[in-house]
This record gives sequence, structure tokens and C-alpha cells, in this order.
Amino acid sequence: MTPARHVPVTGIVFRRLRSPSEREVADRLLAGVGTTPSTMQRRGQGELFGLWDLAAPDAEALVAAAATRPLDAGTVELCGLAVRGGLQRRGLGRRLVTEVADALRVDGAACLVARLDGGESGAAALLARAGFLAGAGWCYLEL
Repeated sequence: MTPARHVPVTGIVFRRLRSPSEREVADRLLAGVGTTPSTMQRRGQGELFGLWDLAAPDAEALVAAAATRPLDAGTVELCGLAVRGGLQRRGLGRRLVTEVADALRVDGAACLVARLDGGESGAAALLARAGFLAGAGWCYLEL
């Protein structure tokens, strides 16, 4: 038996999620990992970002989403990150984190941080691959 091979995902674009329908799709994807950013959005805090597969059917076009919120003048927290089921381990999470960091750097942020709970070894490994440094319960990336 031949081991399963992952086909790389092509035609992926990154962008901020602005419309209510985009935010709704991202909310559902992020809710699957325990993050509900819609309350932050209603208060005008934070942003949603996503990776879109241009070749996918509409219902599956958003393949990864990230939620952020400002902590202070130069620091932004990465509040949640989700990759659509079946597409993990293809580099999409790392790409999304990198794209978010680049977008925030352009906006003038100096640091991106992520809070880690004890059982998030996969998230910690992903953030380490994206260049984050570990602290006491936090990971941070100087932008």
C-alpha cells in the first residue's frame, strides 16, 4: 500500500476579511478551534485575515483564518488560527501567520504575540516555525 500523499494547494491568496459574509465564514472556521472573534469585531477591536483558494467551491474557498486584536500601541495578539480540516500539514498555517505578521508590520505594529495554553504543542511548534520565540505562556515575534 502506498502512503497517502498531500497535493500542494495552489491558487491561494491572502487578504483581510471585511464583509459580514466573509467574517461569518471565518467565525465558523475559527469556532472549530474554540475562537469566536465576532464579538471583538462588533466592538471595533481586532481584525480577521484569511487565505482563500481561488479554485475551490464557494463553501470551501476560505481555507485558513486568523483573528487578531491590538494589546497596546505596538503589540498585536494573534487570538486564533484555524486551517480547514483535511488541509492541515500543507504549510497553510505557517503561511497565514507570516502573511498576518507582514500585514501588521506594514500597519506599524512592532510585535505579534500569541498566548499559549499548556496543551497546545502543535500551535507552539507552528509558531516556532514561523519565527516566534517562547516566553512564559506566550510566544512573540518582533516585527
